[in-house]
Amino acid sequence: MNEEKMEECAASLAMKILGRKWTLYIICELLMCQELYFSQLQEQIQGHYNEKISARVLSESLSRLEENGVVNRTVHSESMPIRVGYSLTAKGDDFAVIFSALKGWGIKWGGVTVKKCKSFACIHNAVPVIDIDAAKELFQIGECND
Repeated sequence: MNEEKMEECAASLAMKILGRKWTLYIICELLMCQELYFSQLQEQIQGHYNEKISARVLSESLSRLEENGVVNRTVHSESMPIRVGYSLTAKGDDFAVIFSALKGWGIKWGGVTVKKCKSFACIHNAVPVIDIDAAKELFQIGECND
């Protein structure tokens, strides 16, 4: 039986990348800091989100993001010990727009009355808010197209 390969939904593809627990934290930290060493990233996640991520899980998450073209891995061999830095690719930087929309949705529907968190390191301070209602009008979302 000859099965045709179904084209994957673009939104589904994005959610495969974003849908893992640690992905949001990792991308948020790299949006704010441009480049972080592995240990810095692990410390930032614990400090900013009060979530502890093991070295193994962080390593696996970073590898998956690197495989998906979201994260760059740079070996700094000029320092001793050799350190590995992580930064976002152009593909990863584009998640700032998605986070802005998510932030706008959270403000509209999540009962959030303050648009900036008390913590300087919060993603709220890294990306602007996209007004959900204005975006719906701009893209004419919700209208049936024949």
